[in-house]
Amino acid sequence: MARVTGLSVLTAYGHGPDALWAGLSSREPATSPVTRFATERHRAHHAATVPGAPDPYEELERLVGEACDQAELSPADRAGTPLVLALHAGPDTAALAVELAGACGLREVLTVHTAACAASNTAVAEAAHLIGTTAERRAVVAGASFVDASMFAAFDSAGILAPDGVCRPFSAGREGPVLGDGAAAVVLEHTGTAPPWAAVRGWGNAAEAHHVCRPHPDGRGPAAAVTTALRRAGITGDRIGYLNAHATATPAFDAGEAAAIVSALSPHGVRVPVSSTKALHGHCLEASGLVELAVCALAFRHGELPVNANHLAPDEDCPLDLVLEPGRAPQSRYALSLNSGFGGVCTALLLAMP
Repeated sequence: MARVTGLSVLTAYGHGPDALWAGLSSREPATSPVTRFATERHRAHHAATVPGAPDPYEELERLVGEACDQAELSPADRAGTPLVLALHAGPDTAALAVELAGACGLREVLTVHTAACAASNTAVAEAAHLIGTTAERRAVVAGASFVDASMFAAFDSAGILAPDGVCRPFSAGREGPVLGDGAAAVVLEHTGTAPPWAAVRGWGNAAEAHHVCRPHPDGRGPAAAVTTALRRAGITGDRIGYLNAHATATPAFDAGEAAAIVSALSPHGVRVPVSSTKALHGHCLEASGLVELAVCALAFRHGELPVNANHLAPDEDCPLDLVLEPGRAPQSRYALSLNSGFGGVCTALLLAMP
């Protein structure tokens, strides 16, 4: 088990956990017309962005520093701590990652995960595994994704993005996601002096290999990831108090994920509270898992589950207990965070709250 002793986050709601929680609590999406680049030739025109055009590595340096300070790591602690990253890969990613580790005073970069929208969850799973096997005493996990013209064009040309700029996870009439800026860093430790945000009790990875960009209708990949996470943690499905879903509001993916939740948590899957906060902070791609880990930790700290925003009406393909009204409390101290990506990759984290 790995404890989360430091946590820092940046979303379109602003910098820090408090800004993220205030945005989630408002139930107002952080979406606005895109001004970072031209969109007049696109079908979609909205995203959840921070002002300007942030540099991912500069933002990660700041966030890693904040997380390490919060975890009360000394310079000597940092010098013995590795970095695990989740980023969209480019020709200079390896060199920039090494520079980032050095700038943060960390020992080395172990891995840069690029497994699409499951990258962050997979990075956290790797770090938790290393700590659990005592290969490492602690690790820093960080990830970032900022909406840029090329990624926006790729999603838009595929007809994936919501044309009206409204993401409606698991809802009838859903038309796709809204992309969002996101970056976060966490410190995972076997033991530590700082009060923990949460603990990573289990994780599961799967690759259903059904289709490069379409999920299996039965949700075989996400179901396998959830089942493995439960087994590794020694937790049964009836003990899950909340599930933060991947749900990007695409018809096929949401239906497949709903099928996975129902089957993997059977017979309790239809009763576990579920929401996808991508409707609020946007789809942060490679940073999704870290942002949503922060969401889970904040929800349990405040004793209130985030709503599944923008819901219009039930969809018979998504027979879930969606969190549609504010004020609902977690049912237990355990949460699942689930993320999937193109190519059929899926990673589930099972989190235990203090």
